[in-house]
Amino acid sequence: MSLDPHHDEVYPELSYQFLPKWWGKGYATEVVQFLTFFALNELKLSNLIAETQTANKSSCRLLERIGMKFERSITRFGAEQAIYSIKKVPS
Repeated sequence: MSLDPHHDEVYPELSYQFLPKWWGKGYATEVVQFLTFFALNELKLSNLIAETQTANKSSCRLLERIGMKFERSITRFGAEQAIYSIKKVPS
């Protein structure tokens, strides 16, 4: 997991990768949700994005489940990618 500058955006990108033996056990949801909360609340980031292949339906569902919204599709790395984002809600 990492928080790094996105390829073509000013916002940080949440990136994650799990080995197949850990898929479907809920670990990704738990860790991605925690890191998103940490980035927005502790690091005080105003916006966070994630990019995944549109063909990776599980990853798209995970991002939507933690509150990220689909922004747009692009072609990168030879495949269609989905860009998702979440904004810090002012308290």
